[in-house]
Amino acid sequence: WFVVVPGAIYLLAGVFSGPLRRHLWPRQGELQAQALRTELINHVRLRIRQATGGPEYGLLQKCGYCAVVFVLLPLMVLTGLAMSPTVAAAYPFLQSMWGGFQSARTLHFFAFVALVLFSIGHVALVAKSGLKRQLQGMIRGR
Repeated sequence: WFVVVPGAIYLLAGVFSGPLRRHLWPRQGELQAQALRTELINHVRLRIRQATGGPEYGLLQKCGYCAVVFVLLPLMVLTGLAMSPTVAAAYPFLQSMWGGFQSARTLHFFAFVALVLFSIGHVALVAKSGLKRQLQGMIRGR
């Protein structure tokens, strides 16, 4: 529940105040194969631009954050609820929605692995792009 409640508050606040749409959602012109390919190659070669300390996210960052916020975290919550015997008894559609307990468990595990890999990569790229500036931006809001 420590993920569900703050996550729901974050989503509601982000949707109603607009920062999700302004900063995290990729714009239509950005979602081109060439732009994504170029950014992916730059990230693989560790050519990371210096961070500005503000919400100027690159295309891969936007796609990654959207995948975490809108796919992985909801998947973790729903498959976690489907694995709970009490919740599954009250709401049996949750287990059948995933194809049974074991399928929910497998999806939950792979979502967990994806979140751990995202976190490791995220911390490494934050350190590469200027850890001091990034920390100041997170703490001071600049």
